[in-house]
Amino acid sequence: MNRVASPDDVLCIRRHQPTRLEGFIDSSFAFAVTLLVISIGHIPASVPEMLHALRGLPAFAISFLLIARIWMAHRDWSRRYDIEDATSVRLSLLLVFLVLIFVYPLRLLFSLFFYWISHGYLVDQELELHSAEELRVAFEVYGIGFGSIAVVMALLYRHALRAADQIGLTAREHLATRMHLALWLGLAGLAAISILCAVLLPFNDTQPLLGTLPGFVYAFSGVRAKLIRRHYAARIAAIPA
Repeated sequence: MNRVASPDDVLCIRRHQPTRLEGFIDSSFAFAVTLLVISIGHIPASVPEMLHALRGLPAFAISFLLIARIWMAHRDWSRRYDIEDATSVRLSLLLVFLVLIFVYPLRLLFSLFFYWISHGYLVDQELELHSAEELRVAFEVYGIGFGSIAVVMALLYRHALRAADQIGLTAREHLATRMHLALWLGLAGLAAISILCAVLLPFNDTQPLLGTLPGFVYAFSGVRAKLIRRHYAARIAAIPA
């Protein structure tokens, strides 16, 4: 049995130079990050304003990391499979479209989260949440956006599997691609569970923890990803290099 440090190690880099499509996608993701920054409203004009603006740093940092993870996932897909046909172009543009919309519920939910755990200190702007129903809608919109992005990434990996012969995937690379397909479908499944929790759970002041459950569903993503990677690593290791 050939030991594999990471299933990603078996995937070869097939594209070394960015294309015009990748340049457009990179600039679109950069614009999405800009939307996160300018959501503060204006450039601080004094030290107190600057310190107040920095209170929003935790929410911005988490939002930035998530956007960066999605960008890196698409970059890795492009470099490993070197596909730029009509299907991959449409899916890539759809991904950009979804990310630019996803920015708003992303920043809002994490701002609400840090507002909740810090009793209103770790926010850089006024937040208005008038009822539990508004929180429910926020979770639903976030889940739809995140789940849609995960589905698009899964479709990209499914497209790579269909073009395996054209790309020249080895048996090990085929399994690693299936692993990434499973990872993204798993994330889409978590988003669906979160949406169901937001729709079905009774949000009220007497049981405040129920209102946080749709968000904490995503905390299982790390455990789920580890199990999937371990499963496919064992299968890949069983194939001769």
